[in-house]
Order: sequence, then C-alpha cells, then structure tokens
Amino acid sequence: MDITWLGRAAVRVRTRHAALVMDPTDRSGGIDMARPSGDIATVSRKEQPHHNHVKGIKGDPVVVDGPGEYEILSVQIEGVRALWPTPEGDEDATPEATTIYVCQAEEMSFAHLGGLGQPPTAAQSDALSGVDILILPIALPGGLDPAGAARVARALEPKMVIPVGYQPASSGASEELGAFLEAIGTEPEEAVSRLTVNRRNLGDTRRIALLESRG
Repeated sequence: MDITWLGRAAVRVRTRHAALVMDPTDRSGGIDMARPSGDIATVSRKEQPHHNHVKGIKGDPVVVDGPGEYEILSVQIEGVRALWPTPEGDEDATPEATTIYVCQAEEMSFAHLGGLGQPPTAAQSDALSGVDILILPIALPGGLDPAGAARVARALEPKMVIPVGYQPASSGASEELGAFLEAIGTEPEEAVSRLTVNRRNLGDTRRIALLESRG
C-alpha cells in the first residue's frame, strides 16, 4: 500500500486493486493536488471545496460521500457520520454533517478523519477501534487543533499516525506540526514523498509517519 499527501487533508492511497483519493481539495489558497488518478473518491464534507473536489481527480472514480458500508475494488469502506462544529459564538448556525472513513485493504485498516472537527463520540471511537493507520488532520480551520489531534491519536492507539491538514513551510517545518509532535510525545520518522507500508513492516508500536505535501 502506498500513501501520498496531496495537500490540506487530501491523500491518495494506492492498494493492489485500487487507488483512493480521500478528501480531494481544490486549488484555492495555492494548493494544487495536480489531478491525481483515482478509482475511488471519498468526500468528508460535501459542501466544502477543500474536501469535495472530485472533478480534480483524473478518471471516473466511484464517489463515496456519506455514511454506510461499501465494497469497491476489494476495498471495504465504512462511512461514519460526524459533525463539523459551528463557529464559536454563532448560536444560530447548524452543525454540518460530515463523514469519517474506516477502510480495509491488504490485511490492514486505515482511517481518515477529515470530517472530524471535535473529539470522537463513543460510537465513532468504536468504529475506529483497532485501526492500524490513522490519517489525521491536525490544523484545519475550525477542526481539531494540534493538541486535540494528539489526544485523539493517543486515545485510539493506532500503530501508525500520519498527520496532514497543516501548512508546511518551504523547509518542511511547521509550527502546527511541532505542537502536535510535542503533544503526542513520539519521535517522528523522516518525511518521505510517498510512504509504502504493508502488514509485515507496519510494526507493533506507535509510529509517526511524516509525508511531504505534493500540493
């Protein structure tokens, strides 16, 4: 399984049978995910171009954009309903329904929390229990902050955490990433442009895998 960070919360996961583009993002704000090819697209926030830019994917992907259970090209996908919190002080706003995704492929499970803007509920935690790889936005506007994201990662206890959803500087450094790493207390691995992982090399202790953003 190969995992690439495309910018913001967008990632591409390639399995033996399919390529998933999760939370595809548009080009606003200088992010360009460069039209990745994909067989499957998962969308966490249907009304947000930073999470739903399916037309930016090359090909004709099957789109999954809500809760439910799906099996597509040997990838099992469970969409779990979540809520994106309303802006602080806006008592009239309605929380936006979002979706987090838990997937199974190649004898591994991976989850993307792009649609999670607050700590998981008990039901969400049950769905995420035992996940091997956690793709975790750590600094999206209105989403989990670095400390909150670290608490979620510690509570879920995945074997591997991949932080996304922050803006690295040209040097690769990031204040948000630094705060997340300090809060989680695990030394990260060296950043790579593409992560290749399989059941044998996944390991049994918590790993923090860093990806260079393509966008």
